[in-house]
Amino acid sequence: MYEVEKKELVAICKLLYDRNLVTASDGNISVRINDAHLLITPSGKNKGFLEPEEIIVIDMEGNVVEGKGKASREYPMHRTIYTERSDVNAVVHTHPVYATAFAMTGQNIPDHYLIESRVALGKTGLAAYAPAGSAQLAKNIRPFVKDCNAVLLMNHGAITYGENLMSAYNKMEVLETVAKTIIVSKNIRTPVPIPD
Repeated sequence: MYEVEKKELVAICKLLYDRNLVTASDGNISVRINDAHLLITPSGKNKGFLEPEEIIVIDMEGNVVEGKGKASREYPMHRTIYTERSDVNAVVHTHPVYATAFAMTGQNIPDHYLIESRVALGKTGLAAYAPAGSAQLAKNIRPFVKDCNAVLLMNHGAITYGENLMSAYNKMEVLETVAKTIIVSKNIRTPVPIPD
C-alpha cells in the first residue's frame, strides 16, 4: 500500500542524508496520505539507508496501521502541523548543523540578510525546548505553525513543512543554507541587511 509515496519518502531521506541535513537515525519525515493516515519514518533507522518497506503507516493517534518496527516518537509534532495546516502534506524534521546552532543559542534565523529567506521560507519560528517526542514539544511549536513554514527547536533541530515532500525538503535545504551563510559571513564582517 502507498508504494509510490514510500519510494518518494525514501528518496528524500537519502537526499537529506547525502546533503548532511540528517545523520544516522536523527530526524523524521512524514507524508499525509489522507485525513486519517500518515507515512512516517521508523524509529532508530539510519535515514540514508532506508528501504520503502521500512516506512510505517500510522493513524493520527500514532497507532501503526501497516509496517514492521516502531514509528518515530515525534509523530505528535507532525500531527500538530497537519491539524493546524490543511495545506501541508509533508513534514521534514532534521538536526542540520548551522540551523541547530541558531536554535542552541536561542536565536531565530533573521530574514533580512538573504532574499532566499523571504522568498522560500518566509517567517521562521523559534520554539522553546521540550524533550523530543513529548506532547510539550508539539504544544511549543503550535503558535508558529500557521504563520511559519519553518520552526527552529531550541537545543534540538529544525522542522519544515510544505504542500508536498519536495517543498518541505527544499525549505529545509534553504533554511540550512541561509543559517550557514549568516554564520560564515559573521566571521568576515557584520552582515549588511537587505535594503527596505
